[in-house]
Amino acid sequence: MNTKTDTHLKFEEAMVCDLKDFTWNDELELYEDEKTQLCWLTWVTCESQPQTLKNDCMINQTWFMKGSLVAALIKHAEKVYQAEAVTQNSKIEFGTDDNEHWFAHDVPFFGRVQIDRIEEHGLVEWDIVLDGCWQGPFESKARCIQHLEDCIKEKCEEGLEG
Repeated sequence: MNTKTDTHLKFEEAMVCDLKDFTWNDELELYEDEKTQLCWLTWVTCESQPQTLKNDCMINQTWFMKGSLVAALIKHAEKVYQAEAVTQNSKIEFGTDDNEHWFAHDVPFFGRVQIDRIEEHGLVEWDIVLDGCWQGPFESKARCIQHLEDCIKEKCEEGLEG
């Protein structure tokens, strides 16, 4: 009877170029090759225990303290990346004279849109004005633009439904 699990198969697939012998001993429940067994134990230990940060770090203005789960940092970083990607692909162009107030004109459904950068006590927040209504705070200008793009998409979908 073969007692290999999905974890075994993932391990073997990942290590196929580095290890030669994946013979599994069902009776002893270990790999017969010593090097393979050592790598297996390392793999299982890392996979079964949530990874935590060894130092404090910050992404945008969000602190992740030593001991925080790496998964939380990755999830936050993915959201930051998504906002940046939306911003880079956006057709809306914002202009500024002072790096505190940005304006875009002829924005679909909204006309003129304003983004403000507000700094208080060393913390920066971003707000956006859509149809005369302030929305925010957001943690970055990119996040404001992502919100605007989401609102435009929503208005388009409403137009298709109606």
